[in-house]
Amino acid sequence: MIIQFKKYRDKQSTLTCIRSDGTRTWDKLQMDFELHDLAHFAIETELGFTNAFYGLLAKGYNIQDFALPLEQRPQALISKNLPAESLQTEHIANLLLIDHFQKNIGSDFINQLKGMLKQNDLAFPEMLTQERLKKINDSFEELILKWYALAEEETMSLFFNLV
Repeated sequence: MIIQFKKYRDKQSTLTCIRSDGTRTWDKLQMDFELHDLAHFAIETELGFTNAFYGLLAKGYNIQDFALPLEQRPQALISKNLPAESLQTEHIANLLLIDHFQKNIGSDFINQLKGMLKQNDLAFPEMLTQERLKKINDSFEELILKWYALAEEETMSLFFNLV
């Protein structure tokens, strides 16, 4: 799947995903939400997750489906029905963003994540080692730099080949 982030100066950026069968989904992004979606990409590709945000989009769900009120979402996208990978990724992405803005990716990240996942009755993804976390963070920071370097109306394309 091709993932395209298009940057605009005076209006919302867009996220477009072009699936391998040629179908696509796209939406305008909330202000500064690009970083959250870039975090998802770094996490999902490094951990090989195929059932989180981009994997679900590749399988045919639409970006807008995730923003619908719970009663209007496809059944598979209601929180209680989401794959564990999807929920784990959301927690990892949120912590990654906090650490990015606080300039503090550290050894406490994994312990914090374990606590958050436990509170939500989710298993810790055992493949997330300190080494892999560093790779995720490095990839995320590189994606952020590429995003900020884009000029107005330029597009950054990424490739999600796990599904």
